[in-house]
Amino acid sequence: MGFSFLAPLFLAGLAAVAIPILIHLTHRERKDAIAFPSLMFVKRIPYRTTRRQRIRHWLLFLMRTAAVVLVAAAFARPLLEDVGASAVGDGGAQELVILLDRSHSMGYGDRWERAVSAARRAVDAMGPEDRATLVVFADRAEAITQPTADRTILLAAVDEARLSSRATRYGPALQLAGEIVGRSDRPRPEVLLITDFQKTGWDARQTVKLPEGTTLRYVDLSDEDAVNVAVIAAIVSRDDQVGRGRVAVTAHVANLGDEPLSDVRVTLELDGESVATQMTDVEARGSSRVQFAAVVLPRRTVRGEVRAGADDLSADNAFRFVVAPQDPVSVLMVEPRSAGSDHSLYLLQALAIGSQPRFAVDVRRVSNLTVDDLNDRSLVILNDAPFPAGAVGRRLSDFVEAGGGLLVLLGRRSPPSVWPAEGLALIPGSFGAPIDRAGEGGGTLGYLDYDHPAFQLFREPRSGDFSAARFFRYRRLEIADPARVLARFDDGGVALAEGEYGDGRVFVWASGLENFWNDLTVQPVFLPFAHQLVRHLSGYREPQLWFRVGDVIDLAGVEAFADDALDVGAELVAENPVGDPRVLRLGPESRYFELSEAGFHRIRAASDSEDREFTAAANIEPAESDLAVLDPDELANTVTVTGDVDVRVTEAMVLSPEEREQRQGLWWYLLVGAAGLLILETLISNRAKRSPAA
Repeated sequence: MGFSFLAPLFLAGLAAVAIPILIHLTHRERKDAIAFPSLMFVKRIPYRTTRRQRIRHWLLFLMRTAAVVLVAAAFARPLLEDVGASAVGDGGAQELVILLDRSHSMGYGDRWERAVSAARRAVDAMGPEDRATLVVFADRAEAITQPTADRTILLAAVDEARLSSRATRYGPALQLAGEIVGRSDRPRPEVLLITDFQKTGWDARQTVKLPEGTTLRYVDLSDEDAVNVAVIAAIVSRDDQVGRGRVAVTAHVANLGDEPLSDVRVTLELDGESVATQMTDVEARGSSRVQFAAVVLPRRTVRGEVRAGADDLSADNAFRFVVAPQDPVSVLMVEPRSAGSDHSLYLLQALAIGSQPRFAVDVRRVSNLTVDDLNDRSLVILNDAPFPAGAVGRRLSDFVEAGGGLLVLLGRRSPPSVWPAEGLALIPGSFGAPIDRAGEGGGTLGYLDYDHPAFQLFREPRSGDFSAARFFRYRRLEIADPARVLARFDDGGVALAEGEYGDGRVFVWASGLENFWNDLTVQPVFLPFAHQLVRHLSGYREPQLWFRVGDVIDLAGVEAFADDALDVGAELVAENPVGDPRVLRLGPESRYFELSEAGFHRIRAASDSEDREFTAAANIEPAESDLAVLDPDELANTVTVTGDVDVRVTEAMVLSPEEREQRQGLWWYLLVGAAGLLILETLISNRAKRSPAA
């Protein structure tokens, strides 16, 4: 251990040591006065003495001197230096990799500023033959410099590094560091890890190993008893009506600290304006649900935000979402010529209940169907009606081939003899006469493909029972490759099949839905089953109200950029959360956009047209808000090679002298020691005065 002072000028105070020396050398004992007769007749003789003044109380002298020395040293701010740092550097030129953590959690308090300072000092400490590489990392690692001995390049790279909104992952950073030092020919490979050692960023099962002989050093920037409140999720329930919609927001607020919090303010904001505020209590390491009353939204895109509390990590105190106007799914219901008024009653009632999405259903008789009736439709349902002939039939075939959905319900009024050839070409197979099982009490569904979107909703236990439905009649359905069977009756007959025609899909249900050939329409599973069929066949996509940082958006699936907006060579403008724009030039493989920051991202056509605009809300990964600390030795012991290889792991060697002195606090102990010496000196001095020997 070396020894130095931050304020060595205060050592001039050691001159005060002369004070106790002078006191002891000039101090004379008082003698008692003795009355004596007049000396006027006595001859005056000059007084001479050969006895020199000497220090009689060495203990008091040494204690007073030591107290003065301790006070002067305390004001000079002493600092213990770790000579181990220099010992590491005695083996030749160094290959240094600086791993600078820039994940979201590094934004807590002044961690990022301290990290940048530590990286700069590591560069300043390089020797003339040393070489270094700066690697910044979060959930991925990137070397932003090549190995270089040029400090100017390294310092500029450190200054240009920016904090990110991404999660912490140590594996990629250590893997990249190992590759860099593994390619080096320098005799002293070394990795410096500057991080807050967030526990969620490390998986002990990882097999990352640094090359043999590599020294791992680290700067631990974690804080004890860190307090953090985060909004980790927001559930937005919408009820769209004609022209406008209502949303009810439920927020999940988490307390990632070790102390309970009370009266945490939670605010709901829409387009930057506060619309509701509630107070909540959150247990330590727990969460709380805050439900806001439903609010009516205008017919436009609305940016929503839930904010909770205030702490030293503000980025996760807000959760953002976007609610955009949603058009209903347009469905055309085609009935047979002789259908009664209640022919589609059950199916219409089921679709009328839908609110997310809302279904807009128009009913037409096949005899009155026109070409214009097929315009702007998402799905056509032939409800026990034959395929239309002529121009309408050709238009329906074109509709399916272009990507539309077709649901065919084969009931009692749909014999194959009334179907034209162009209609039969859309069926993924062939169908025939009905099978009558009324005499045996009806058949049941014996097989369901729960991997298909039509039945995924029912794959969990107690999520829906199809076995209660009885099927008294159904048509024989023969399927040809490559059609997919989604459901079978208990006798093996095909109940539901899916086929493709061009870009569209065709579903064939081998029985009707009018409560005549079966009783499925009165079973509890009918309503969600009907909704699932219509959603899937219509191509409906649940609007994603929010994303996580790091998610990638396929712009081809964004409605605003349909038609020619994504042609090769087209240009889009993407604005980050602070409004900085950048141009996206699209190519065959470049239609994807990554959300790299938390906040609202706006993507629009270069023409700045409002109908070609998309807003995405990106939020922090919930695990990144947990500031629990990993034991540095656990990570070091996992990634370094032990045994005969001399691997050193030391802590915070690149802290500034001021930071190390502040952590050590030796001046305080010196002042306490000086005060103790003075108190003890006073007690001993008083006793010495009372002693006859003194």
